[in-house]
Amino acid sequence: MKKTSDIIYRISVNFMMYGCLLLGFLLFLCGFLFTCFAQDMDTQQVLTAFDHPLVSILGLVVSLIGVTLVYRFISPKAAERNGLLLKLLLLWYLVGGVILVLFSRTVPAADAMSVYTCAEQLALGNTGVIHPTDSYLSYYPQQVGLMGYYEILIRLWKLLPTDFPAYHILKVINIFWAQILLYFQYKSIQLLFRNNRADTIYLLISFINLPLLLYTSFVYGEIPSFALFSIGVWAFIKLLTESKGKRHSILPIAICVLSFAASVALRKNTLIPMIGVIIVSLLTALRRRSAKLALLGILFLLVSTFTLPCIQSYYEHRANARLSSGVPAISYFAMGMQEASRGAGWYNGFNFYTYQDTGMDTEATAIISKEQISRRIEEFTENPGYAASFYGRKFLSQWCDGSYASRQATLATLGGRSQFFWDIYQGRYSQLFIGLCNILQNIIYLGFLLWAIHIFRDRKARQTELYLYLFAIIVMGGLLFHMIWEANSRYILPYGLLLIPYASQGIALLSEHLSFKVHALFKKSSEKKN
Repeated sequence: MKKTSDIIYRISVNFMMYGCLLLGFLLFLCGFLFTCFAQDMDTQQVLTAFDHPLVSILGLVVSLIGVTLVYRFISPKAAERNGLLLKLLLLWYLVGGVILVLFSRTVPAADAMSVYTCAEQLALGNTGVIHPTDSYLSYYPQQVGLMGYYEILIRLWKLLPTDFPAYHILKVINIFWAQILLYFQYKSIQLLFRNNRADTIYLLISFINLPLLLYTSFVYGEIPSFALFSIGVWAFIKLLTESKGKRHSILPIAICVLSFAASVALRKNTLIPMIGVIIVSLLTALRRRSAKLALLGILFLLVSTFTLPCIQSYYEHRANARLSSGVPAISYFAMGMQEASRGAGWYNGFNFYTYQDTGMDTEATAIISKEQISRRIEEFTENPGYAASFYGRKFLSQWCDGSYASRQATLATLGGRSQFFWDIYQGRYSQLFIGLCNILQNIIYLGFLLWAIHIFRDRKARQTELYLYLFAIIVMGGLLFHMIWEANSRYILPYGLLLIPYASQGIALLSEHLSFKVHALFKKSSEKKN
């Protein structure tokens, strides 16, 4: 009789197998039929366009044929090929990122500028930004980790004899973070699938990942945080797949803990991916009867919980002042149920202005938010058709925007852009950019669906370890979270990146299957002639 731990583990694997299949169908169907984008960069209202099926099919077919032809052209000597492709990819992001720094002229704006300004003040010795009521951090204390990261880099930048603003160096460093992200995600794919063809396809997809390239010039926490998370995930998967004893596991454990801690510090939303890591760690520990993995899962939980409070305590001690608890999380949930000018559930200022109107009283803001949530639930209950429309629009606006709001996020300019980049961001080339991003997203969703179908049909694949589903667990968690949290397609970027490994394997499996069929057909035709 199977032990309870084995039964729980098998149920978890089966749940993910069916869940991936449903998620794959949902994402591909919606991505295939719809495209969401912003046309007016002032209002940034999210528009939804219906994609003509024939155009979508043509785009997918041409793209897949292109990938296949490129693969066949460079197919000999897989290891050398992929090594060269990886170097070329990193070089492309270096050159492309530097060009964006020089000519796109993106500067921090909105929250990004507020965090940067606080860091700059601290670097100058002004600790007044650590204040319970008179500071940006009074509203959003969770930004202390990103602020600390900026402060360190600004201090180093000011040691140099230059008058250029420090945010320029932050964009340059983002380029290297993007390269780190790509490198360690590539290494994770090698551990997960051990398929040279999937490795190649991942590199080819990454070459045309325009949103990620544009986000290197976005001065905020997305890129460095996800890069650090990618390092931690690689070390975690390596620990689960290649652990050879205590001595060999010390380094991966240290890398995991430090990378995950830094990732959470730079972007609090990384807590969602961390929940996925913790779930896999604890369930794998249960199946393998491993106390080490169980303790590691608990350690991940502690790191996720206490990293930001520790950083906040350091700054409060340094400034001899305390920060308020800030805007309560429940106000984001309330705002996520409201209409907004940009789209259903997008930012409309409710959380900020409610907190401000209550005299920065967290408890009073929470009470008002709960009342708003109750009122919206009543409205949705009385009008289920409207509720379905609201959450349908909210879902599409986030998961069917292949650009992940990369143009809106990096729109702020100083002195104007060059004509070419202005055309890409909001001029005559913007529709071409949106179209290319949409095709790329369709390829990723199709590849993920193909992988999910393969896992569902292949009996041997069903015996796989739960860590193979780690990225899918994170994506599912992110989908559920952002359906009730504030909406923004920018928040979906990390989840889109996590789907690329599955898409690469799915497309690789399809190409292998087609190659086998074509080879068999030619062989049969040749035998008939003879």
